[in-house]
Amino acid sequence: MGQHDSGYQSINAYGVIGNCHSAVLVGPDGSIDWGCLPDFDSPAIFCRLLDCERGGYFQLAPADTSISGVQSYLQGSAVLQTRFSSLTGEIVLTDFMPVETLRAWPCQETQNRSWILVRRLTCTYGQLPVRMLLKVTPQYAASASNIALLDNSSVVVCGDGQYVGLFIAGQPSLPSFPMHVERTEERLHPVIVAQFTLHEGEELFFALGAGNSPQDTYRLVEKELPGRDFAAELEHTLQRWRAWLAKCTYHGPYKEAVHRSALTLKMMTYAPTGAIVAAPTTSLPETVGGERNWDYRYTWLRDASFTLSALSRLGFTDEARAFIHWLCSFACAGKKEPQVMYGIRGEPHLPEYELWHLSGYRDSHPVRVGNAAAGQRQLDIFGEVLDCIYLSLSRENNRSVREQITGPMWEVARRFIEYVCANWQEPDAGIWEVRGEQRHYVYSKVMCWVALDRGIRLAERFHLKADLARWQRLRDQIRLNILTYGYNSSSKTFTQTYMSNVLDASCLYLPLVGFIAADDPRMRSTVDGIIDQLTDEHGFVYRYHSDDGLTGAEGTFLMCTFWLVDNLALQGRVDEARTLFERALACAGKTGLLSEEVAPATNQALGNYPQAFSHLALIHSALNLQAIETRLAASAAEVPLVAA
Repeated sequence: MGQHDSGYQSINAYGVIGNCHSAVLVGPDGSIDWGCLPDFDSPAIFCRLLDCERGGYFQLAPADTSISGVQSYLQGSAVLQTRFSSLTGEIVLTDFMPVETLRAWPCQETQNRSWILVRRLTCTYGQLPVRMLLKVTPQYAASASNIALLDNSSVVVCGDGQYVGLFIAGQPSLPSFPMHVERTEERLHPVIVAQFTLHEGEELFFALGAGNSPQDTYRLVEKELPGRDFAAELEHTLQRWRAWLAKCTYHGPYKEAVHRSALTLKMMTYAPTGAIVAAPTTSLPETVGGERNWDYRYTWLRDASFTLSALSRLGFTDEARAFIHWLCSFACAGKKEPQVMYGIRGEPHLPEYELWHLSGYRDSHPVRVGNAAAGQRQLDIFGEVLDCIYLSLSRENNRSVREQITGPMWEVARRFIEYVCANWQEPDAGIWEVRGEQRHYVYSKVMCWVALDRGIRLAERFHLKADLARWQRLRDQIRLNILTYGYNSSSKTFTQTYMSNVLDASCLYLPLVGFIAADDPRMRSTVDGIIDQLTDEHGFVYRYHSDDGLTGAEGTFLMCTFWLVDNLALQGRVDEARTLFERALACAGKTGLLSEEVAPATNQALGNYPQAFSHLALIHSALNLQAIETRLAASAAEVPLVAA
């Protein structure tokens, strides 16, 4: 049912549903194979994605495993449907996480209802035998699960601090069906099984909830869930997602892809604090069988800033305000040196460890939890945050803008700028978080320039307290320094590091922040060099080919590919840009979601999924193409016709 011989689905075969607290991945076989509940960073209770034998899952599908499912989202929403059709009948599985509101923090009501996910199973014609399989594997399958079957409609599973309850609701006319427990070979995690037949017009709701204790979970399945109207909650959830998306200002030719990207990025926001995760998964490999497997369920200042810049360009500004509140109130509230990344509640300590009991996706190990990059110095983050603040405030036209930038926000911004002033000449680990020797990365220096440039613009526009003369002097000094040491006059390219001849795709970002014009001869030759040395046969872009201290290779990087699209378009090579953009769009799975990387030979999805980097870059490229093509069309219309 869509699985490879290895027992694993393709990474981008999955759809994702979420509620701005967490997200789960649903395969076309009706199986939830990844779920960290109730929050993004909770230990996974479903992790078959990282170990097809040991990991847990929750599957609803025809008993006949030869019947394949076809997935799609209900239009304008994060509600996912999987349709199973055969000659004898058809069932439709509708998966969603109920949301009351999608307004950004602090408006979000987060404590009123228990967390649940709901699965509606409907027979649309004929009849089909159906099987339910529920295997809960607490603490990333490291702890045993204890199962209590309460009756034919509810069950509670407990294990080492994680508690899950399942309640099944159906029409009164439906006959009840028993659930039973089947022991597995490893015995720690039995499987709960139920089999039944659905006839045309019949439907069942399966509500899975997480409790804080065994008592809470029993109360959930015995008292709260039986009283809830899941059909009404589905309609309300659809309305909330569609109302949020209605604020989108993009109506161009790639509307479907842009809307799906915006919805995906919104799902990666954490409502209780305003934080944003880079992806809802950990350890999906950058090379199958390799060691480049990282935990992305945290908030990188870089990734979040990029995300919010993309959402702001689409008209979504509340998320930026929520994130900046998180930044000021949680992550950077103290006087400590700012970090690269934090936990979703602002936690500074994210110790990295390995789960050796899990085999990893298609034997790609180690499986990692936590991320040691939190302790790195990456000087680019300051420019990305300042650029995000500047862009988000520039797109708001109301009196509260000045109120937003004064006070804690400007204090944090000034701290960032002063840190850059004191440290811009230091080496760092760079945007790609190289786990080796620190170097003078060109991208990092450019983003230091951006930090000062945006700080100066903010201070001038809003008449804020700042040492403008010193900032302006340093900004000009950094620019001259980059042009002197970061550009190789022999190869005629900007390079990965100072005094080097190694290319790096991060240099494609230079025109996108206004450091240099895209059609400057130095940038044109850099783009040509990257196309020549860092692209595969499809034109997709590798980040670099230099030694980064890790074994193995990696795939092409989708965000960098979209950056190349932007550069080509800005240089007037619009046809090339559009062709490459559409080729990159084709790397999405059937639900329109993108991974981080793509295998060069097979176009196989690689890396954590869905990946914020890829979706935010898609949005920027779609907007840039639209703006440039509109400008070119206007210019052509102004040219007078010449008589023959």
